Amino acid sequence: MKRKSLFGLLLFVIMFSSATLHAATRRVLFIGNSYTYVNNMPLILQNVALAKGDTLIYDESDPGGYTLAMHSTYAATIAKIFAQQWDVVVLQEQSQLPSFPPAEVDTEVYPYAHRLDSMIHANDSCTQTMFLMTWGHANGDPSNCAFYLVICTYTGMQMRLRESYLQMALDNHAVVAPVGMAWKKVMDSIPSIWLYMTDSSHPVVPGSYLEASVMYGSIFHKKTLGCTYTDGLSATVAGTLQQVADRVVFDSLSQWQQHGHYPYAGFSFAAAGTTVTFTGHSTTPAGSYWTFGDGGTDTASNPVHHYVSNGTYVVSHTVHTNCFSETFTDTLHIGVTAVADPVTQNSVAVTQLGNGNISFSIPAGSRLDFMEVYDLNGTMVRKYTLTGANIIDQFVPGFYHYKAFPADRSSVSIGKLVVY
Repeated sequence: MKRKSLFGLLLFVIMFSSATLHAATRRVLFIGNSYTYVNNMPLILQNVALAKGDTLIYDESDPGGYTLAMHSTYAATIAKIFAQQWDVVVLQEQSQLPSFPPAEVDTEVYPYAHRLDSMIHANDSCTQTMFLMTWGHANGDPSNCAFYLVICTYTGMQMRLRESYLQMALDNHAVVAPVGMAWKKVMDSIPSIWLYMTDSSHPVVPGSYLEASVMYGSIFHKKTLGCTYTDGLSATVAGTLQQVADRVVFDSLSQWQQHGHYPYAGFSFAAAGTTVTFTGHSTTPAGSYWTFGDGGTDTASNPVHHYVSNGTYVVSHTVHTNCFSETFTDTLHIGVTAVADPVTQNSVAVTQLGNGNISFSIPAGSRLDFMEVYDLNGTMVRKYTLTGANIIDQFVPGFYHYKAFPADRSSVSIGKLVVY
């Protein structure tokens, strides 16, 4: 059975390019508990998808405190699994069980994950099972700490959750949505955004928004950055959580989705003159079909294509399995480069304020009117209208570059930016 096409991630390489991402529809069943339903996370995800031009059709079975073992015999869950053909079924275990000692997880978690996965594929062999990796409790697991010292801390508990969810994916030829790892990045690097309720377990709205953002990238293979739906969060907080989700999902997509049959069509390229080497980033063995915008085509995984002349070309990469197909389209500007204006090259001053906060200083009288900041994947993460005053903003710590230019774009100032 062939599903509707997905569209992939924009990857920034040697030259500037712009991707065209088309709308996709996904039918998803969520099986879990309060970690799924608190703050109505599936609805947040549906609204994120809608704001990005996609459609999520979903149902859920997530009674509070339910384990995968309980779901495996719960009539309502089983009925929903067999209710229709699903593109993705998301399985989320009770928050503590996967962090327990491996021998206990072997008997209390893995058999029931496999039983549910078997039901999912009995209903439709093409459905992709996706495990929602949860997050550790803020203070570890005090109620079980004496029996297993590893989970006495948040870090230890998160490590065990990661190990167990990756094992479930391996055992069931499934994929992982790495919510817990995005959660860890916020916990480690952005203490100003707190994700927990007072019980140190369940998510407040920023936590559920981060969860939904990771799910969007994992299901639709698109970045959330720039999504206008924020579920009531400030644009700065929502944008920061979007950045974290995108980085965690796509920096290691080959790990999170290596065992499934959910193909990814994203690609990167490098040019030497008018000869371009394309590298496909599919995480699943799949057939490839390329069109290069000049009439040329190829079916290799990593083709090399020679363009007769410089110019702008629309390149399309389609990957497909027996169940899914996905197409990524990008516009290449061969031989077109951005040139820095030496008059404005050093006219933006950057001051580190700590904890991801930075200040941009634009001298009075500067000819610069706008400024754009990009991450290392070439995605624009901020755009400012410059007024001569200082601009203070918060970023996920990391490496960026910026472009500043006047309204007529007659020149451009380019610089590097490191946030810590």
